[in-house]
Amino acid sequence: MKNFLLSLGLAVLAMGAQAETKLSQAHVNSMACLENMGQNTSWGQCLGLIFEPCVSLEVASDAHLACLQSEREGWTATMRLLQEDVTEAITVKSAEDLAGILSGWINYVSQKCQAEGDPEGKPRLAAKQLGCQITELVGLSGEYAACLEGRSTADYCVLKE
Repeated sequence: MKNFLLSLGLAVLAMGAQAETKLSQAHVNSMACLENMGQNTSWGQCLGLIFEPCVSLEVASDAHLACLQSEREGWTATMRLLQEDVTEAITVKSAEDLAGILSGWINYVSQKCQAEGDPEGKPRLAAKQLGCQITELVGLSGEYAACLEGRSTADYCVLKE
């Protein structure tokens, strides 16, 4: 995990001052945890890092939902920042491929995170949906970081020469 953190940190520095100031260390650590899952980390450890700001709050309380909403906004910003950098770094054909993939990804997340009715009510349902959306944003952000670092095997990730 230390090697991944170092390489991700270097990639963030290479992205420029804008990325350096907007990509939080907590987000870098969460992406590194997912990258190393099964080797040095577990899903539970990664969830602990991802949701650390909200764990002390009562699940589905107004404060908890507000925290999750804030975390989703933060991860959306991280994902968009990395997406912009990836779009600039990849070939035009790859950018077109990525646009197609993303339209499908949005539908996928919408369907995946559509929580079934919860006998405990709407607040718990909202918490489940937000949690699902956040984990999907973290995963996509990690994939973008891997592309920028040259570690991605995704077909869309063909860097400009």
